[in-house]
Amino acid sequence: MKLDHTYILPSIFALIVHVVVAFIVMSEWQSSSQRIPPVQVKQRVEATLIDLDSLLAQQKLVDSAAIKKAAAKKAADKKAAAKKAAAKKAADKKAADKKAAAKKAADKKTADKKTADKKAADKKTADKKVADKKAADKKTADKKTADKKAAAKKAADKKTAAKKAADKKAADKKAADKKAADKKAADKKAADKKAADKKAADKKTADKKAADKRADKKLADQKAADKKAAQELAKVEQALESLLDEEEAQADALEQQITNGQAVGSAVNYIREEIGVKWVRPANARNGMVVELIIYLVPTGEVVNVEVSYRDPSATDAFVSSVVKAIKKVRRFDKLSQLNSVLFDANFRQFTVKFKPEDLRL
Repeated sequence: MKLDHTYILPSIFALIVHVVVAFIVMSEWQSSSQRIPPVQVKQRVEATLIDLDSLLAQQKLVDSAAIKKAAAKKAADKKAAAKKAAAKKAADKKAADKKAAAKKAADKKTADKKTADKKAADKKTADKKVADKKAADKKTADKKTADKKAAAKKAADKKTAAKKAADKKAADKKAADKKAADKKAADKKAADKKAADKKAADKKTADKKAADKRADKKLADQKAADKKAAQELAKVEQALESLLDEEEAQADALEQQITNGQAVGSAVNYIREEIGVKWVRPANARNGMVVELIIYLVPTGEVVNVEVSYRDPSATDAFVSSVVKAIKKVRRFDKLSQLNSVLFDANFRQFTVKFKPEDLRL
């Protein structure tokens, strides 16, 4: 069978592989024959007969697979080339589209610029038209202002002339009035001088009369002074007597005040003693506790009401209540009925008593 040249290299490769395998087998056999086994075992070599036609058929299958693989690779390369060409075509189309879009944008930009330029030119024209109109209006307004200013100046000049005439008229009137006033003043001065002369003569006559009258008055004053001195002496004597009477009355009043003070002090001590007698000391009462009570009395000494006006922070409720109960137990301070009504009303109608446990000798 004639071999194709495409199978030469695979055949040579297969032959080399077989030779190498045979060499390895021979080397292994020789090394194993040199060993001395502990037990003699009969060696049996198995060999397989290789059919060259089968080997070639297998090689042909391998080559066919390689050809298929090459064909598949070629197809894949063709497909990749086609894909690459399609990608390039798409990229070229995209670039062309981009270029067309850029051209279109440039054209639009040029058109927009053209439109904007036209619009700017139109605006410039309109602005110029407005400016021209504004300038014309300003010119008209300036002319109107100038006319108004000229009219105002003319009116002011006329007003100034009228004022000047009025001022001259006023000055003339003022001069005439001054002349009349000067004449009037001169006449008044002459009349005043005449009146002053008459007044001086009258004063001289009046002074003489006044001097005579003063002499008469001085004599009368002397008499009156003498009379007044006598009256003052009588008043001093009377005042001295009154002062002596007043001093005597003050001494009596002081004596009565002392007597009243003693009576009040005695009554106060009596009230304290009566309350102390009736007071029952509570268990929590301690020295230092203070309570002030207002006792309302009638002239007979009877207790009408009792109020707590002040209590020390240390004063307990039981202590305060015990003092109030003691006063209510007294009910009536009999000795107070012996005081006169004035002294009672001044001191005991509403009486404040300060109560402290240490004041009591219990």
